[in-house]
Amino acid sequence: MRRLILVLVTFGIGLGIGWYLGYTRPVTKQYRIIRDSMKFSDEEMAKTGAELKAHFPEIIAGWKRGDEMTTMLALGALKQIEKGNVDGARKLLLTPVRFYYREYHEKGGDRDIIEKIDQAALQYPGIAAEISNTTEVHR
Repeated sequence: MRRLILVLVTFGIGLGIGWYLGYTRPVTKQYRIIRDSMKFSDEEMAKTGAELKAHFPEIIAGWKRGDEMTTMLALGALKQIEKGNVDGARKLLLTPVRFYYREYHEKGGDRDIIEKIDQAALQYPGIAAEISNTTEVHR
């Protein structure tokens, strides 16, 4: 009888520890949030994770290039402002807005960003002029 009680208590403790470590930990919670928001199965999550792991260096390099571009654009705009050339700074800052709108407004861009650009174009003629020719060939 003592062994049975000891086995049941040990099993219960193991079950409790397993639940705590496997279900309540932040990493596990985040995994479930991502899985559920993307409506993936565990198998799809594993496949996606493997693909991300295989391409991780390229992903990081892409982020780095984006950060470099943003930094150089901001640096150029700041230099123009310091020189008192507000129009030059405006032109630099409109470049990514124009590019994003022309590239993605009909091709799967973030609808919130597109809507913000549209709203800004209604208020600011310079933005409207920059995004008005969406048929221009780019790249």
